Amino acid sequence: MHRILLITVLFLEVSYAYVTVTKYTIGNKTYYEKFEQPWFRHMHYDHDPVEESEKEESAFGKHYVPEDDVFIAPDWNAHEAKYMECLNRTCVCGYFKGNVKNGECYLPSGKILKRAVRRELRSLKPEDRLMIEEAWNKMKKSGLYNRIGRVHKYSGVHSGPAFTLWHREFLKRLELALRDHMKNPDFGLPFWDSTLDSLLPEPKDSIIFSELFLGEVDEKGLVKNGPYHNWETMEGRAQIFRNFDEDESGEMLNDARVDWLINNPDINMILGATMPLTTCSMNHTLDARMLEFSHDYVHFFVNGDMSKSYSSSNDICFVYHHGMIDWIFETWRQNMQSREQRETEYPKSDERCFPFWHNGDNSMPLLQPLKNKDALSNGYTDFMYEYYPRSTCTKEKPDCNSPYLFCYIPPNDEHPPSCVSKVRRNGVCKGFEDWPICFWGQCVNGKCDENAKMKKKNVEQFKKFEKNIVPFIM
Repeated sequence: MHRILLITVLFLEVSYAYVTVTKYTIGNKTYYEKFEQPWFRHMHYDHDPVEESEKEESAFGKHYVPEDDVFIAPDWNAHEAKYMECLNRTCVCGYFKGNVKNGECYLPSGKILKRAVRRELRSLKPEDRLMIEEAWNKMKKSGLYNRIGRVHKYSGVHSGPAFTLWHREFLKRLELALRDHMKNPDFGLPFWDSTLDSLLPEPKDSIIFSELFLGEVDEKGLVKNGPYHNWETMEGRAQIFRNFDEDESGEMLNDARVDWLINNPDINMILGATMPLTTCSMNHTLDARMLEFSHDYVHFFVNGDMSKSYSSSNDICFVYHHGMIDWIFETWRQNMQSREQRETEYPKSDERCFPFWHNGDNSMPLLQPLKNKDALSNGYTDFMYEYYPRSTCTKEKPDCNSPYLFCYIPPNDEHPPSCVSKVRRNGVCKGFEDWPICFWGQCVNGKCDENAKMKKKNVEQFKKFEKNIVPFIM
């Protein structure tokens, strides 16, 4: 008879997975059983359907807003309402004060309106990132960002097949407003690829949470610097709130789970209900890797405003994260569906499974006149926007084409090379001491020391980009 003496969780210095090690003592001998879970960095337990008898007491079908919330209508103005539903560039041309000639939209500058190009934040040139940040801040100062944010606050659709589609349409409209505030409307809404942060010993120390990108937080969790540090929330707080480490289920996306999603033959893993009733007759297995669940974990990681659906749009993280979720959705469509299937396949409407507002023919709340199935249109990526390729690297080409990333090549070829985010000053870098992981300084005693002299192999790499980068971060 054996006895389990210890069950523990180990996070390797460079961790690709959640690893459990169980120690057994049998007689006078000790044995270790190791289990590696590549999809996650933290344990995620199976989800259960909602009992019909518990529907009213559960979160099923509910969009929570605090009782003491001061309601401010999130209405679209007449100009926006005229164009925001558009799914091609000639339809939306008037929004940009352009004119349609020979099937093209000509802007007042004389340029032809093109599809917006969505790039990962760290692949943007500094001058382009600053242009986008300036546009966001103009929208924030005028009240436009908060007004659009309230559309999500009061009507964001979750826990069912309309989740991905409602957010796709919401982002498209927010992107149109952003493009209208930029000098160059060819740029689209950037996205945050959190797989780039997943291998870091402390993902919260990523360069993405520095003053260059999303900003650092103070001891209270309030964003204290960066381009969004003075953003007053929809509820009137002076800064965005992030509460890292509060929720143990929070974590970034990772390559294994993204690959599992974008190559999955089961539409329910992408568009299935994540909180179905037990009365649901569909053959629908709840899997912790489903797209909406995977989306949730990043919200829980950032926490604070991001932890609740009614407040998440306060944080620019929300916008950039959902850009990545839309990338996963579109890549799955391209990989797993024909062009016709993309516009027709949708989970069968069944109120024994999910609320009626997830039905394909139901209108999108506050995104009328579109219906849920309208967001299956190929028009989004045919005409409105496209995605710039994600950062990758190989042994032969260990270059991620960004000063904010480095190519990590695992020893013994145990995993393919990966682009990994650099770490901000004073951030944890343990396990990567021999890699150019620190954006400022050098990894010393497991921390990025801004004053430490860089090793010779990192100096040349830094010199390549400091001429272009330094003027924008001084």
